[in-house]
Amino acid sequence: MLIYRISGLLAFCLGLTSAGAGCAVAGDDAPSLGGPPRSTQGAGTGSATDVRGADWSLIDVLGPGSEVLEGVYTNGLSAEALTRNALISNVRANRAMVMLPLATETYADDSVHKELYEHESRLDPKLLRYRLRHKETRDVMKYLVSCALEPGQSVSYTDTRTDETYTFPGEIGLCPPWGKEGLDELNNDAAVKCRQLVSACLLSRVNPTGHKVVLSMRGQAFPQHRPELLTPGPSVRVVTGTEDNGTITSFAPCQRDAVGRSRKCGWTSEHIGTCSEGSIVYIGAGSEPLGTCEDDAAEPIEQSDDDTILRVCDGIRGCEAGSPDLLDQREVRCSGRSEPALRFECRSSGYFSVMSGPRAVRRMREGASGPPSPGAFTVASRRPPSVGLPMTPSGGGIVIEPPPYHAAVYPAQEADVFGWREGAFYGDLWLAGSLHTKLTETMNEVDPDGTFHAAPHSGVKVFQHAFACTGEYWNDHVAYEQSRLCAGQDEDCVATSVGACGDSHAIANCPPLDQCAVDDGGLVEGDGDFQQCEGDRRTWDHPITVYLNKPSDVVRRPTLLVPDLPILAGPRMPLTMPLCP
Repeated sequence: MLIYRISGLLAFCLGLTSAGAGCAVAGDDAPSLGGPPRSTQGAGTGSATDVRGADWSLIDVLGPGSEVLEGVYTNGLSAEALTRNALISNVRANRAMVMLPLATETYADDSVHKELYEHESRLDPKLLRYRLRHKETRDVMKYLVSCALEPGQSVSYTDTRTDETYTFPGEIGLCPPWGKEGLDELNNDAAVKCRQLVSACLLSRVNPTGHKVVLSMRGQAFPQHRPELLTPGPSVRVVTGTEDNGTITSFAPCQRDAVGRSRKCGWTSEHIGTCSEGSIVYIGAGSEPLGTCEDDAAEPIEQSDDDTILRVCDGIRGCEAGSPDLLDQREVRCSGRSEPALRFECRSSGYFSVMSGPRAVRRMREGASGPPSPGAFTVASRRPPSVGLPMTPSGGGIVIEPPPYHAAVYPAQEADVFGWREGAFYGDLWLAGSLHTKLTETMNEVDPDGTFHAAPHSGVKVFQHAFACTGEYWNDHVAYEQSRLCAGQDEDCVATSVGACGDSHAIANCPPLDQCAVDDGGLVEGDGDFQQCEGDRRTWDHPITVYLNKPSDVVRRPTLLVPDLPILAGPRMPLTMPLCP
């Protein structure tokens, strides 16, 4: 991402590889570090001043055993799977799903549901057999259960041909009652809200790029059930997986004894912090304030196997010992403390991730407990050296403007880590007439032997009552629709992109603006969730708004040449299509 300040506006372009979005314009109140203005109030507390006169922050933080609710989840559901599966995109199964519980017995190979035939639709009582023998249908079930059910709930399926069992755990919990009864058995308002929230959740988790992007979801769930659900949390755990669906092996249990900071197992995911590029950050174990820290290495002290060691990584994900994301680090002296402290220079991302663990980890045998908790952490930071661009000469010298600075915060609030509003997703995948009329009852079916009969590609919006609108920072409508909502150019799409959710930078020949009447829903003031969004000439009351850690996380495209921006070195491509909000 390139940032320029021009005529009181902040214009930024997305310049990553693969397909993606163009440029947008934000107001003059955009911050200097990593994201747009904060959408919620509050931050870490406490401050102190180094005896050498530098500005410091000191924050006593959560210990690693402290759990907080956060609305942070990953996407990775392919558009191909959502548009071609034997459940939601099957004409008959789509109707049957909401008539029955989202439960193991519903989808078993020997399932019989007389209520399907007794219903006015006269559906086959054995209709839902064998459908989870299809891999892509299992992928959809994984995300469906994750969205609808909460931790402790799950759906399992055993393929009776192979005796292989698949378990799909609940995660977010947008509609836990579905695990016990069909949505048709709930009162009408609850059923509609469940269908719309789960639909919005599934749509938001589509990612045709194959990457696993971390999302922050905002919205208004059932306040009587979990009032804090879909609300930004006070902290965010370090992400333990890679963008390409891989694992970071350092978080895995150790299969043999391992010692030291370079080991690739036995680490604990702590929290994410924020810092200013170039600033010097110190983080240490223990709840006592760091005080002043020297830049030279710590004096050797006698270490036991239970002593805490730390690893700090750039960005919001953990890292391996040899990774380029491993920040420059070394132990430092802090006020004579025996607890370890590390010093590192904040990089341009403005985020750092903390990993911890005991100095020595023994092989995790069955029934063994995990590594001991090291307790809380404290963080301190000081400004980088005053390096800036020469400004207008004043008096006898050159005025140097220091780079923007804010004290390091750990743990950072979810609203600070995920500050880029991508847009809103809404609709109802199970509403009558939801599936495109080109889908017939013989399409997207599974035979008892597991053979899947996919519907042909036709370039249509498969779900007629599914929509997405873009936030204020998107303006390449074509790239957004093709790279976020569809399986590719001229392929089937999961939803219709209707334009900008709210106020944005208007450009001619673009879809309508202000698709959502409410910019910030009233259930939690300041969380920036769109409400009352338009699609198919009706208002949808239960959207989910997605925030990203960086604006290029989902849609990617080479940098576009934008009029009036300074000419910089680097590859460019001509502007050949209108940029839309």
